[in-house]
Amino acid sequence: MPKTVNREEKIDFICDEAYKVFVDIGIESFSLNQFIVSINMSKGQFYHYFSTKEQLIYQVMSKKAFELNVHIIKACKYQKTFLEKLHVLFAIYMNDEAYYTDFKKLMIDTMHLYINSHDSTIREFNNTMYQMVFTILEEIFDEEIQKGHFHKDAKSIEKSICATADGMFLQSLMIDNYDLKVELSSYFLEIEKLLKKK
Repeated sequence: MPKTVNREEKIDFICDEAYKVFVDIGIESFSLNQFIVSINMSKGQFYHYFSTKEQLIYQVMSKKAFELNVHIIKACKYQKTFLEKLHVLFAIYMNDEAYYTDFKKLMIDTMHLYINSHDSTIREFNNTMYQMVFTILEEIFDEEIQKGHFHKDAKSIEKSICATADGMFLQSLMIDNYDLKVELSSYFLEIEKLLKKK
């Protein structure tokens, strides 16, 4: 009797293996044919789960982004201060652990696929990811206001923190010797000073 294969488990397996290869050699050097051979699948089996290389890349990035967001949401709950929470929320830009740097490397490799895409699935993914960040920021600000640390109109700059962090990240890609971690930390300190009740 043939072995029953759980579709979701197989997709997760393929995505996890692809992620390892993406991190190891980069997406530009990724060969779909070599990858299919390395995971002991036929092309027909692979195409049963993914119709294109781009679909595989999207699925891998979606899965990893979701996992990262779940991790960040949990980690934020254990932080006490505003700055600690921002450092966790923007760990992709600030933390040098492989968990974050590997994802950031792939984010850079795939950025062209996600910016200004006309694909409705990708646009929905982008919106969902930003909405998660905005929700976390809102919770952080609500908590600081409830504790009496920030004035009530502080919430007006929540989303601009995300936009500024993303802008600084882009600068770090384009400008030599731009220390994103230092610049972002300084920015967060200034924001905290501006928002604190006097």
